[in-house]
Amino acid sequence: MAIVSTDSLSYTYPGSLEPALSGVSLEIDEGDYIAIVGANGSGKSTFVRCLNGLLQPPAGAVSVAGADPSTPDGRTAARRVISLVFQSPPDQIVASVVEEDVAFGLENLGVPRPAMRDRVEAALVAVDLLEERTRSPRFLSAGQQQRLAVAGAIAMRPRVVAFDEATSMIDPMGRAAVLGLMDDLVAGGIAVIHVTHDMDEAARARRIAVLSEGHLVFLGSPAGLFASDRLDALRLARPRSYSAALALGLKPVIGEDAAALGHRAAAELKSAPEFRQSPTSTPVDTAPAFSLKAASMSYLAGTESERLAVDAVSLEVPAGSVVALVGRTGSGKSSLLQLLDGLALPDSGVALSLGVDTASRNVDLRAVRMRAPLAVQRPESAIFEAYAGDEVAFGPRNQGLSGQTLVDRVRAAMDAAGLPFDEFRDRQPRTLSGGMKRRLALASILSLDPDALLLDEPGSALDPASRAEILNLIHEYAGYCTVVAAGRVRTVVMSTHSMDEAAAADLVAVMKAGAVVAFGPPARVFGDNWDESWGLDRPFAYQLQAAMSTAVHEATFLSAAHSSAPAYVKAGGPA
Repeated sequence: MAIVSTDSLSYTYPGSLEPALSGVSLEIDEGDYIAIVGANGSGKSTFVRCLNGLLQPPAGAVSVAGADPSTPDGRTAARRVISLVFQSPPDQIVASVVEEDVAFGLENLGVPRPAMRDRVEAALVAVDLLEERTRSPRFLSAGQQQRLAVAGAIAMRPRVVAFDEATSMIDPMGRAAVLGLMDDLVAGGIAVIHVTHDMDEAARARRIAVLSEGHLVFLGSPAGLFASDRLDALRLARPRSYSAALALGLKPVIGEDAAALGHRAAAELKSAPEFRQSPTSTPVDTAPAFSLKAASMSYLAGTESERLAVDAVSLEVPAGSVVALVGRTGSGKSSLLQLLDGLALPDSGVALSLGVDTASRNVDLRAVRMRAPLAVQRPESAIFEAYAGDEVAFGPRNQGLSGQTLVDRVRAAMDAAGLPFDEFRDRQPRTLSGGMKRRLALASILSLDPDALLLDEPGSALDPASRAEILNLIHEYAGYCTVVAAGRVRTVVMSTHSMDEAAAADLVAVMKAGAVVAFGPPARVFGDNWDESWGLDRPFAYQLQAAMSTAVHEATFLSAAHSSAPAYVKAGGPA
């Protein structure tokens, strides 16, 4: 029986000429598990916000357990049934203490104190935040804030939970925990609506709904979608295991992981192909672009809430390289980027940004930040101009550019970031999707024509095609250490929770508890130096190769053991 249904749901944002949703009809049953996918700006977030009245749908277009969220009473009733985990966690974090934030909704429902404490603790355990229960949410990492938002939603024990890109900023172990939590909710009869750009995640659902330019263009099984020839046109992709199986000439299996595919491939192919790393450059022989020497940095230093974010890190980033920062949520990646940019200064040690000591008395930090700007994790928090073109022009104007030179610089940056200047220059940033805002943030720093880019999760919340385009742009910008324009080299340091993205970098730095515990080429970090205690996943290709090698070795061993066994053993034992 349908607990959520939409009947020709359409929605147009105030001031917009184009509808965000057009005639979407969909039914979601009790205990259902449906993934909502589509390109950035296709209407996914708009759809789930209409379900609980955060956006007011037309009367009669939405029903949530019989309630119509277009009316005040209907919104109240709908919100008791459906909990929403936002794409941007700060949008729903309201309290100054982690456990109080989880309890906020329960207090509004009048849940008794003993039951409230039990539900808060259970929710924090489920998202691995129990040890942070007395901290202020503002001092949590972005990924930890996302897990906090999930805890607040599941503590309400609703009949439907809608996750809007709720895993986009979480490390692999945390992502696995949230996905496991979704499975548990469905097993308990709670419906899950999962908005995601991750096709591996979408493949876990029972059904997938695809939105394109506000229209529902597909509704069916994962197998049906991934066998379609429309994926490129929809800016989607197939799951990694599905694509790998096709490349190996095997029949794809929905939901198959690298280990299972590796064993199946080894059995059918009889050998394990050698993993070949994507070619990366050898950095040019110049001074490091960034250098940390025993640099440490704490938040709220000298107070009871002091938290060590970067712990005596010594690191040199070669000029002209692409460096990926990886590590669990809260390991210090964002804090390290702030040290490199001069947004944060070391409490001890030295931080050199493009040869400049950021803690020096006479340093011009504004100039440092323009040469090596940082694109933060949540670009919407840093966007302030009324129009997208003005947002991108802000930095170059402060560099002294004007007239046609300014226009040309802004046009080039917006076009490169996938926001065509003529189409987006007069768009209001608040009307852009989360993914488009990420593109706008990147355009805003590209327009500075900087010597280095510092990027905090640049690919999060982007559809598969947009993610690939942004990553290509990043590598093209770095030029693989090619000397450009009067001998300049360009450097990129980016944090990511995607090990596949990290594997394409020149160098990988692994962070754990504020320290850099490994640094080197991807083949070494993900190969011989790999350490399970980091709490990460290897890139899919590495996992696949390891599984195939293991399967081939086991098969060879068993075959040898079988051929050398006594005859009566081969025959099944003595007569």
